[in-house]
Amino acid sequence: MDSCIKKHIVSIASANDVKMYPDNVVEFTTPQLLESLDISREALAKEINELRASGILTLKDAYQTIACPSCGSPDPFTKLVCPKCGSGNLKVEGSKVKCLSCGIQTDIYEALSFVCKTCGNTFNSGNARWVTLGALHAVNATGIEGIAETLKNLGIYAKRCMAVTGSSGIIHRFDFVFERNGSKDAVDVAVDSDVVNVKHLIEFISKAYDSGIGEGYFIAVPGLNVSVDLGKKGIKVIEAHDINEASDMLKQILVKRGITSKIVH
Repeated sequence: MDSCIKKHIVSIASANDVKMYPDNVVEFTTPQLLESLDISREALAKEINELRASGILTLKDAYQTIACPSCGSPDPFTKLVCPKCGSGNLKVEGSKVKCLSCGIQTDIYEALSFVCKTCGNTFNSGNARWVTLGALHAVNATGIEGIAETLKNLGIYAKRCMAVTGSSGIIHRFDFVFERNGSKDAVDVAVDSDVVNVKHLIEFISKAYDSGIGEGYFIAVPGLNVSVDLGKKGIKVIEAHDINEASDMLKQILVKRGITSKIVH
């Protein structure tokens, strides 16, 4: 899986804790990430598991809750049903319930049953599944959410890690892709503690040309390890000290080029 996916998972989880809950396809899923990333549930689960195993992501405020044994969905409806005849015509008397249909008296725990909100399956505490819920949190991560916010504030609907098939047949991913005048523009962000190796820029140029990208924006934080002059090749290099400065520089460039659907003062 392209590292672009991991970068955005960590970035989104560094800006806001991402709610995590089980799903009927995989052990868990995160709706916010599925909406943002061009990736399947199964692939997303694999990426998150790897990030958790490496300690980059942690599960915050974790707790256990009951879930459907059939599809794994949590938070079912609860109802009281007679364990003998299945009637719901029960009378509660303290911690006991009496069935008004067959007359049996039993503990309220024995009469407690659950109905899954997702698949409609009815189950009881004896065959229920217990799952861990919580929020995914990125530890000491440097996110790129400033870039996402800049594009959003300019009225640009950009897709994260969009898979684009190049003329070579190779599938490329860019950090952000948005359509303009029938063509695709792309943004890639490379962040390093020291300087960004120029090889990342070369890779960006290569996949941009292969994918037929109209305008490309390569952001290097805090800068590149060599001086580069691309001239007018449809690729703009932005070197900045941090993501906030890079976001401001990208905004100025896009506004100057008229690549925005909003009036910016």
